[in-house]
Amino acid sequence: MQTFNMGKTPPVTFGAGRIKKVADLVTGLGGGPVLVVCDAALVEFGVVDKLTAGLDAGGIEQVVAAEVAGEPKETLVDDLCARARDAGAQCVIGLGGGAAMDTAKLVATIAKADKPARYYALAAKPLPKDRLPSIAIPTTAGTGSEVTRTSIVSTPEGVKNWYWGEELAFAQAVLDPELTLSLPPFLTAWTGIDAVAHALEGATAKTTSPAGVLYGLEALRILSKDLPRAVADGSDIEVRGRVLWASMLAGLALHNCNTHMGHNISHALGSLAPIHHGRATGLALEVSLPWLVQRAEGADLYAAASLAMGGAEEAAALPEVFAAFMREIGIARALPESCKDLNAAEIAEAMKSEANFSMSQNAACPISREDLDEMAGFVAALPIE
Repeated sequence: MQTFNMGKTPPVTFGAGRIKKVADLVTGLGGGPVLVVCDAALVEFGVVDKLTAGLDAGGIEQVVAAEVAGEPKETLVDDLCARARDAGAQCVIGLGGGAAMDTAKLVATIAKADKPARYYALAAKPLPKDRLPSIAIPTTAGTGSEVTRTSIVSTPEGVKNWYWGEELAFAQAVLDPELTLSLPPFLTAWTGIDAVAHALEGATAKTTSPAGVLYGLEALRILSKDLPRAVADGSDIEVRGRVLWASMLAGLALHNCNTHMGHNISHALGSLAPIHHGRATGLALEVSLPWLVQRAEGADLYAAASLAMGGAEEAAALPEVFAAFMREIGIARALPESCKDLNAAEIAEAMKSEANFSMSQNAACPISREDLDEMAGFVAALPIE
């Protein structure tokens, strides 16, 4: 009999317009002041105003830090921790995509400790137990960060560092599909394929469990049908809601079973050149799946994933099903211009780095450093568009 653990999941409030409930949630967690950590672009789109209007109506004092753009850096986390202390913040809200939520959960966890973020990177030191409560409000449907216990923050040099532990978990999550309506088709696809990757990798990992299979395969069933619809017509609130829900389910598969080759490669690429994480992860899976499904280990898991995505219940069918899905949502089999100078050797080196190597070891089959060299060659052979 398999033994496994299930991580705790925050309470979730779901539905159109649920952002109006945030003031009540803050009050239930002890009240403000609140530090709002959000994507810079959300100010322009009016999403921040929706949140602050509700907080104002509830008498909740807030400080807005609309400073997350691209991959969050340690320096930003340290600055926001200082601002939380200066403001006397009693709660932190993460509003935006995965970068904003990863930043917010880390700030909430370490702000009271008055130690720099790097002190805790890669589990070098235990995370503080005394933390600020936090609320996640995703505005994309991709990362599932609202239900995971991990945070990814880059060094000033661009190296991605992992932080993990139950202390990082949000106290509440608010899933309001209205907040995803402004996402353009290409970002809907790029963030959505990240959710697909979380679901697929969580359900096929060496550490997968009944929880990983339950959450991951259900997310794949929903996303395979509804993500193309959301890309084609982003105004359909029902479709947006199903994609947002599936993204959370995929996050739970990740939360319980972690990722493997897709994320090993995409994190390596992201540390070497500017490329959207979701796009990189989708391409990483597309080039690594044909190699993975040839191994006996995990064949039944890959077969189940293929079936969930609408293909035959055979491991060998999955690569073609996945590649067809990538084309259906408009993601070409090509790296962006920013990656034109990368070569296989440096990609392989990044895949083997301390921050990334362990992800490769979570694949269902054994993977050696020489195997990573081979897969880095697949990535480097991709055309540039």
